[in-house]
Amino acid sequence: MNKIVAVDIDGTLGDHYTHLVQFAELWLGHKINYDPAAGWPNGAKKFQFNRAMGIGKATYRKIKLAYRLGGMKRSMPVYPGASELMDGIRKAKTEAWICTSRPYLKMDPMDPDTRHWLRVNHIRYDHLLYGDNKYIDLKKAAGNRVVVVLDDLTEMYQQAQQQGLDALLIERPHNEFRPVLPTYSAVANLYDAYEEILEMIYAKA
Repeated sequence: MNKIVAVDIDGTLGDHYTHLVQFAELWLGHKINYDPAAGWPNGAKKFQFNRAMGIGKATYRKIKLAYRLGGMKRSMPVYPGASELMDGIRKAKTEAWICTSRPYLKMDPMDPDTRHWLRVNHIRYDHLLYGDNKYIDLKKAAGNRVVVVLDDLTEMYQQAQQQGLDALLIERPHNEFRPVLPTYSAVANLYDAYEEILEMIYAKA
């Protein structure tokens, strides 16, 4: 059976954070002083987006729900190199899996919106896996076939490592102020990720 590389969507392949901030400004009717550093209060272990936007959790949840139900996932900007990365993985005779924590079981439009975004941005894949425990589920489904996972969230990176999976963290403004420890294997962009992942695929061939 083929090896697998698993790649996240929001914040990894697509610029979810900038897009949601722009939507939040329209929803609130005023500009937001978005500060990624404020999303890491008191040595927090994961990014707190509502703090970075300077809004309370209740308001943030309302904005996020409106964003999801309004079909905004369809228009999220794609990061350069997303299509090339996924095509390169598949050309290396490796399965490209999309692994996302999007709540598709609770949001009727989530799955069609996700598939639409992947299609219009020419992001080809072999399997789509949803859920907050996506790398736990990935390990159960694929076992030792997984070469590496690529994600932008530190807690997802650590979830993968806890399952014995190799992981790469793609550097984005919202994880720039992450804790120094543990040390992360990081890449600057999707083009660097492509080169690193190909090396890992061939090393594990």
